[in-house]
Amino acid sequence: MEATLFLRNKINRHIQWNGQYFTFIRYKKNDYKEFTNEVDKRYSFKGIFHDGGGYGGMLNFELLERDGSRIVTKMKPMIMCSYEDGKAIERDDVTVIGDSPYRVVDKQNVKNLNIAFEISLEEDKGE
Repeated sequence: MEATLFLRNKINRHIQWNGQYFTFIRYKKNDYKEFTNEVDKRYSFKGIFHDGGGYGGMLNFELLERDGSRIVTKMKPMIMCSYEDGKAIERDDVTVIGDSPYRVVDKQNVKNLNIAFEISLEEDKGE
């Protein structure tokens, strides 16, 4: 219990000192479950943007060519936030980082300790 409390305080302090504010928008869906331009909910909180590395953070794409194959590694954008802030975020919520819109593709409770969430993002190209 004490270790969990220590980790919670350490992560929250790190987010407060080094984090930035993100606003996530959830759009309403029509009768056919398609997204509309109407905003359903907005969530704003502090988090830390990073490119995921290490376990589960890298995406490998294999491109086959005539002479052989090559592997292209691409980092996965993520936001770490406190457990309380991330509870309301759902898949397909949208945020803007820089000039690029990003869509939430996954949310993971870090080590199932209910301390922090890692929110996986994907650049939204408006398709």
